Amino acid sequence: MRLIYFIPLLSTKGGQERTLTDKANFLARQGHEVLFVTYEHDGPLAYQLPPAVRHTDIDCHYFSLYHQPLWRRPWALLQLKRTFRERMGRVMDEFRPDVIVVAIPNTENFLSDLVRLAGKTPVIVESHLAYGHTVIRRGITEKALYWLQNPLRAIKKSSLLVALTQGDAECWRRVGVPRVTVIPNPVTRYPEEISHPVRPQHRIVCVGRLAPQKRFDRLIDAFAVLAAKYPSWHVDIYGEGEDEKPLRQQIARHGLTERIRILSPTDQIYAVYGQSDFLVLSSDFEGFGLVIIEAMACGIPVVATNCPYGPADIIQDGETGLLARMEVQDLADKMEWMMAHDAERLQMGRQARQSAARYRQEVVIPQWEQAYASPLTIAH
Repeated sequence: MRLIYFIPLLSTKGGQERTLTDKANFLARQGHEVLFVTYEHDGPLAYQLPPAVRHTDIDCHYFSLYHQPLWRRPWALLQLKRTFRERMGRVMDEFRPDVIVVAIPNTENFLSDLVRLAGKTPVIVESHLAYGHTVIRRGITEKALYWLQNPLRAIKKSSLLVALTQGDAECWRRVGVPRVTVIPNPVTRYPEEISHPVRPQHRIVCVGRLAPQKRFDRLIDAFAVLAAKYPSWHVDIYGEGEDEKPLRQQIARHGLTERIRILSPTDQIYAVYGQSDFLVLSSDFEGFGLVIIEAMACGIPVVATNCPYGPADIIQDGETGLLARMEVQDLADKMEWMMAHDAERLQMGRQARQSAARYRQEVVIPQWEQAYASPLTIAH
């Protein structure tokens, strides 16, 4: 099978980029031909691709529109979309894909053009973010551009939409997308053996982009509630992004600069999990929550906000982790339970690892292969 994966860029270390890279690498090992097509690529690859997986960038920087005066943006959009159709058309003529896979959000900008270019070639849409945060645009300009492009109409014309969670799938069905299925993301790696320190490290780990969605401010406030009572515990946050400065200021205001660290993303995150006691995800919304299953695969439990969507699909509350309301005090209460119950936390971690086995690549990716070759797809 010849597959094109269409995504804005592969130079950012994020869950979507990591998952798609992992999936493409696995499919290439199964003999499939895979080509990544990006349009905003601006640096080295965040995650390594093997020689069997190709990558090309067509250099259609959508966000350059926001450097234009408001009155020029509709005209600039038309020019950009014409450039896209020319360049993407050449790529498709050369590669001749059997299936085109489009990862949303952000690719909606060119989705209607891509569906028209595809003709009889099946287009599968992968939803990597909760529905409401994919289609809702905050600013007047964003709303206007979104209305002009009408990506929902293009999504309805696609061969199949793959959601990562049942909640997200129901949202797409309610707005009239006719063909929707649910397939979770695979875990990047499921260690065959794990080893943890004999004694607790009193370390809480958090992983994610330092962006408003992730609500690390909520995590910091929750830990501040507990810090005086549990003086041996500390928090390590691995990530980078636009919220770094205000988060550091917030940590300083709480007087916790020695207890809460913000660290750069690491390629050794599995080693970090192995030296931690539990993970906290404090988001307002998620597409899935890859870090949850990574931590669980390493045998550590998770405290996560019960946000749309992902955590509740993955975590069995009270057995493999804890789900908290999206508020500081309840998050603090759930974190405190983990901090105060060593034996129960260790048992929860063992159960979490067993539960995470259902996300192993050899279990999940055949489901994606079947979706790509399904009668729904071929009948498009």
